[in-house]
Amino acid sequence: ASQCLSCHPQGLQATFTQHDALYFPVYSGTHQGRWTTCTQCHPTAGTPSVFTCMSGSCHPQAQTNSSHNGRSGYSYTAAACLSCHPTGRSG
Repeated sequence: ASQCLSCHPQGLQATFTQHDALYFPVYSGTHQGRWTTCTQCHPTAGTPSVFTCMSGSCHPQAQTNSSHNGRSGYSYTAAACLSCHPTGRSG
């Protein structure tokens, strides 16, 4: 598809090394080495604005919920995670 080819003009899988600086740290910090493909966090290929923090074993709901007991406004959604943890750090 043309959307795919805009980032992968040769049709090959690439490494987007600017992800940390522009969006979210996946090459450094606690998320370093925890993913192997873009679709682990971006399940809709070609639509990087759609993301999840809950794929695979990244942030299981039971563990995440228990870590947020008593947090006002907490919800188990990717948008809520990013709004409180924009740099991928806890706390």
